[in-house]
Amino acid sequence: MASDTGAATRATMAMLASRVVIAALGWVGSVIIARTLSPEGWGHYSFVFALLGLMAIFTDLGVGRAVLARLISDDKDDVALTASAFIALRVVLGLVGYIVSVAYVVILQYPGEVIRATAVAGLVVVVATPGHALTVLFQSRHRLVLTAVAESLGQAIQLAVTIAAVLMAPYLLIFVLAPVLNELIALTMKAVGIARASSGLRPARRIEFDRWRSMLRDAAPLAIGFALTVALLKIDVLMLSLLDTFDAVGMYSIGYKFSDIIDTFALAAAGPVSTLLVAAWPDQHDVFRRRTRSAALLFALAGALAVAAFWPSAEQIIELLYGERFVPAAAASRLLVVGAALMSLIVLGIYLLAAAGKQRHYPLVAVGGLVLNVVANVILIPRMSYDGAAIATVVTLAAVAVVLWVVVARVMPIRALLPLGPMTVLVIATVVVCVVGTQIVGVVPWPVVSAAAVLAILGPAVVFRKAAGAPPPRHSRRRPMR
Repeated sequence: MASDTGAATRATMAMLASRVVIAALGWVGSVIIARTLSPEGWGHYSFVFALLGLMAIFTDLGVGRAVLARLISDDKDDVALTASAFIALRVVLGLVGYIVSVAYVVILQYPGEVIRATAVAGLVVVVATPGHALTVLFQSRHRLVLTAVAESLGQAIQLAVTIAAVLMAPYLLIFVLAPVLNELIALTMKAVGIARASSGLRPARRIEFDRWRSMLRDAAPLAIGFALTVALLKIDVLMLSLLDTFDAVGMYSIGYKFSDIIDTFALAAAGPVSTLLVAAWPDQHDVFRRRTRSAALLFALAGALAVAAFWPSAEQIIELLYGERFVPAAAASRLLVVGAALMSLIVLGIYLLAAAGKQRHYPLVAVGGLVLNVVANVILIPRMSYDGAAIATVVTLAAVAVVLWVVVARVMPIRALLPLGPMTVLVIATVVVCVVGTQIVGVVPWPVVSAAAVLAILGPAVVFRKAAGAPPPRHSRRRPMR
């Protein structure tokens, strides 16, 4: 089942469809909240969820990817025991993440409203962390339809609560409670689905805590690298809150509302791809290569389409959705969308290394990226505020993407995993489309410009499809770097 490409495709489509629904509903909710709260209140809201996102350092640890190979085993008893131990570990990690997030805002003496909002919204971490464990179980069998439905329904409930809050109690604490309800609904539905005997995924009744040691040991290199990656992605918002104002945090977070959509789609697609890569390694190098190249082209094309559609029309889109007061954030938003496109390739590289058991090579890359990001933010934020933070983010992600794929090329015994030729053409086409679109957007209506930009980027897609299936070069096997 794990190597079933058809099942993986269906799972991917289900998750992508779910992400479209979640992104649309979440976007509507963010627009409502941004227009309802004061600039400072919106900054508080944005900061709290950026901080909770950073808690993935403690709540994920890369354990899900580390145990995936065990979950696709044919030994049902071992799978059941692995599942129960994995879920229990994720519950503990969720509690740790909650405690750390609340302690952070208390120790650094953030405003009382921020502390209270963190205490309420932090329950998202407690609930979502074991919920993600259940998603990994479904992912191991490419059975993600229930997950997609549960998460979409939870997002719909969140939007309904948000609208009710605007009408009856437009307060920050009510707004941050809505995502908690979202995660509770999704967790309940997934738990019911896992508990069914027909799922074949029911965890064992007992928990073998000794399994935690091997899980954490196997995940350690990936956990360190993943924690550093989360830090370099989220540290800019925390630094902006310390070096600037919450108003600046709110302006900067508008860009993340757009870039998060690309991140969401990339992660949704990466799950099934990861399962396929694990199933193909180490005996099917040609299959591993073909799947990696196809995924890379898909991610690159999706990122290029997003950048081309958004870049020329950023001001108009932001004004339409969030109002005129957020238009100055257009430049930062453009850069963050570019950063998200780069991040999708980083995600693929991380999953590739994890699938091949070579995740120990990633942490040093992430350390360098985090250091570069912190230094760049310290230099640029005092001078350029949120625009400086956006520049630091793009520079960091570009550097990490390049170094990571150089490492992949050095340590993997398979050549040409990244289709550089087609991707170079894609980058050039995207730059040209963005430049031309920016020049004509004042003359031509912006929806027409964005639509034309998308069509212009789709042109090379036929070439990309052929490149994905190109045969591997000669001497594709070579000794990995020690």
